Amino acid sequence: MKKSINQLIDRQHPGSSLEQPFYNDDEIYKLDIKNVLSSQWQYVDHESRIPNVGDYITYEFANESIIIVRAKDGKLRAHFNVCRHRGSRICSEEVGNASKLICPYHAWVFDLDGTLKNARQMRDDFKPEDHGLHPCKISVIEGLIFININENDASDIEQLENNVRSFIKPHGLTKAKIAHTQTYTVNANWKLVIENFRECYHCSPSHPEYASVNAYVHIGDRELGGYIPTVEAWKKDVEGTDKETGFKNFKYALQPHHAWRMPIRDGFKTATKDGAPAGPLMGDFKEYDNAETGIFFGALSYFYLNNDYATTFRVTPVSTNQTKVTINWLVHEDAAENIDYDVEHVKWLWHVTTLQDAKIVNENQIGVNSSRYEPGPYSEREYGTADFISWYLARLQGKQEERIIFRKS
Repeated sequence: MKKSINQLIDRQHPGSSLEQPFYNDDEIYKLDIKNVLSSQWQYVDHESRIPNVGDYITYEFANESIIIVRAKDGKLRAHFNVCRHRGSRICSEEVGNASKLICPYHAWVFDLDGTLKNARQMRDDFKPEDHGLHPCKISVIEGLIFININENDASDIEQLENNVRSFIKPHGLTKAKIAHTQTYTVNANWKLVIENFRECYHCSPSHPEYASVNAYVHIGDRELGGYIPTVEAWKKDVEGTDKETGFKNFKYALQPHHAWRMPIRDGFKTATKDGAPAGPLMGDFKEYDNAETGIFFGALSYFYLNNDYATTFRVTPVSTNQTKVTINWLVHEDAAENIDYDVEHVKWLWHVTTLQDAKIVNENQIGVNSSRYEPGPYSEREYGTADFISWYLARLQGKQEERIIFRKS
């Protein structure tokens, strides 16, 4: 990196994309992980993935591997996947079941809660209680599993949970199961993935299927804020349902987040190709209300919740120029595949949209790598992206000021 990070930040024009090194420099990527992302509560999976005692998953994030396991008391625990003997990885599979966690190198045995139970042929002064697995912070919010690898500077998960719970709870995700999971590899820097996800300036030209389901896209193209009257009229129609409506923005420096609930296309019961139901109604919903709940839970976790299915997004930076996007599609826990729901019908919207996003972001990275690339100004419709970049630069410098990162149109 020829210029110092502070010089690059000082050169940044408000309301413009970043200079090239922010998207392809390995040293900046390392700073992103350390200063920006390591304090984030990151969504990992839905708890139905590991329903039984001993069930575990592993998750790779920020050069760390985390074991998430259901312990004997039925609660979930998270441990760094590092043996306390000589550092070997303990669990090599992404999904499994084990009565104990046994290191494959020298057979140290750990209980599911991380306690060291057996270490062969150690000295008399060896204290097993000092060598349990390193714990990782974990929280489960309405069936959604979150971890945080930073033990000192983590966001306040209680504050985050209190702010979004009322949006999530009516959808009954604690009584849901995973209908389908798919991971998409994007050959681009994680910030390009998030910049794309935070704006709908590109939706009309790039996502005709998404625009056909969500009326706000074309209305917002015609007039910034043009969909607000539609939302306000819909709010009056659903008064008395005790469910959130409209938009809420939460100012929080470490992990800005926001939530909304608004109607989709008129006449569409849910976000499917033809608007027809994707599966049995979930949670508190007794009828369709023509709406969708959305939650941006910091930089890397996103949720879109309909009356009859939910879609969760986990964005994982892998390297400077590679990012993985993992999607879970959730349906009611009692729904039977091919009887109550069809996987292709459930996943259609976000599968086709994510494939399109992967292609355009890949092309974005190729263009950014060109010697002719220079930062360009964001449009009015890219306010979410501009706010994300402003927050990112503040966190990169370790600043703690509060920011508002979302203004819905």
